[in-house]
Amino acid sequence: MSETLRDEPEVVEAEVGDKNTAVDVNASAVTTDPIGHLGPVPRWIVLHDRSVIFALAYVSLTIFLSVYVSYFWLVALVGLHLVLEWLKKGYLGYERGLHRTAWTVWDTKFDIALIFLALTLLSYTGVGAGVAGAQSATRVGLMGGKLSALWARVAPLLARFARFGVVLRAMGIRAVDLFFSARVILFRKADMARASKQEAFLEQNPQAGADQPVPEDSGRIPAHLPWQRALGGYGWFAVLLVVVNSVAVLLAPVVTEHTYPTLLQTLAAKFHPWP
Repeated sequence: MSETLRDEPEVVEAEVGDKNTAVDVNASAVTTDPIGHLGPVPRWIVLHDRSVIFALAYVSLTIFLSVYVSYFWLVALVGLHLVLEWLKKGYLGYERGLHRTAWTVWDTKFDIALIFLALTLLSYTGVGAGVAGAQSATRVGLMGGKLSALWARVAPLLARFARFGVVLRAMGIRAVDLFFSARVILFRKADMARASKQEAFLEQNPQAGADQPVPEDSGRIPAHLPWQRALGGYGWFAVLLVVVNSVAVLLAPVVTEHTYPTLLQTLAAKFHPWP
């Protein structure tokens, strides 16, 4: 009887040891391939920012629907990307609430910046624009002379751009549309570079195993919020772009023929689902 009682702890210890070993092996496997346990659809959602197919579809639909239909679809596509990023953060294990929301918005900052850029372009196209105070400046002889001299130098360059604009209009393409399309492509490229750099830990490391530890920072989810760290070049550029375009939209009635009511009417018409 006593021998049986002495043997039982050894069996229990052996079972616990086997369980710990199994847990360590599973943890190592997850660390080796953090998304290996996901199905094909969740896995694609996690890796969507690095997908060439997604990039081509996103850029093509954004440019075509925004330029030839309505900028409403730009907002719709950005909203779709926000949903994908939200689901991605959930699969990777970001904390619910503010942490997950803040990083979702931050990692789609270039898409959100596109909306502010579109607002600026729509606020300044199709209306006569001038420099604030130009009319009063021309009443002063000296200042008017300087403006005339400057105009004489700038006019030939503007004439060349005007001829180029005629060609674009003949092709059904406006310069503002080309500018917007270029920004869509560049921002998607920047977003793919950002994802590739930040998500390097998602790449499976076949050389890592139970006896070979993975680097400590591999797969680490940031515990802080985006604004609690020093912003990099891309971050400052996105923030500056949103601020500059917001100020430009607010100043549109000052430097164009728009009033605030007509500006709101114009933007509402341009963001209607159908033209």
